[in-house]
Amino acid sequence: MPETVVAVILNWNCADDTLRCLRAVLDGSTALEVVIVDNGSSDDSVEKLAGAAGPATLLRLDRNLGYAGGMNAGIREAQARGADWVWLLNADCVPRPDALATLLGQADRFVVATSLQTTSAEPSDPSAEPYVVAAMLPKGKVRPFRCAGCAEGAHEVDMVTGAALLMRLSWVVRVGLFDERFFHYKEEFDLVRRISVAGGRIGFVCGSEVWHERGGSLSGSSPRARYYHHRNELLYVRKHYPRPLRRLLLEEPIHYRNLARSLWRIAVGGREGRRASLAVLAGYWDGLRGVHGPTERF
Repeated sequence: MPETVVAVILNWNCADDTLRCLRAVLDGSTALEVVIVDNGSSDDSVEKLAGAAGPATLLRLDRNLGYAGGMNAGIREAQARGADWVWLLNADCVPRPDALATLLGQADRFVVATSLQTTSAEPSDPSAEPYVVAAMLPKGKVRPFRCAGCAEGAHEVDMVTGAALLMRLSWVVRVGLFDERFFHYKEEFDLVRRISVAGGRIGFVCGSEVWHERGGSLSGSSPRARYYHHRNELLYVRKHYPRPLRRLLLEEPIHYRNLARSLWRIAVGGREGRRASLAVLAGYWDGLRGVHGPTERF
């Protein structure tokens, strides 16, 4: 009996992006079941999606649960449908027609896999450039793994992240789904790490390609994004390392540079620079204290 896949597309105030992603997903596999999770949108997303989503199921959440909470809702729906695999997609990505089929070609090898991901102004732009979505973790240190496509087509790695993750559902359930304390950033890193530690093999399938707009839900340069990025980095270290302060103080000098740069910008920078730097410092402080979940600050 063939294994089944449910694609989960997470929408938050971006119905046009979601519908573009949906069209690409259905172009690649018309037999695929698709669940669109609306993460408490405050615009007209629900009305747009209800009228144009076609064969996809629209799952409405009454508030924004973040990436982790929204995807968990989709994963539970996929589990209820008896799916073997769940394909987690950001709304602002466009899978190429054979992206899923190529990932599934490695299904006997990996329990988590992601595609080569490229970015540019538009999905049709031939100059789209790949960005890093895979890494090796020697002694826990992140070492980016790069391949823009090769004859081998796939590589076993220690970590994958990104806008398109194919996961064997039984492994996701085994380790406990996404940790919703992260809310935004580091969620998939944490989940993939737990699956790897449990014995699951992780794959970067460079023969499969997904275009990704990047920053569609939250600009990476915004103060709020900076806050989440730095706070969640510390939450991750607290969760996965037995001596988190030792790691932060002795093994990750980048944190010293971040703090020094932020203090300098607060002292001499303009209004926006100071605001962003305050967000960085607040992220570090809250991460050290174990503060988690959404914030309305910044």
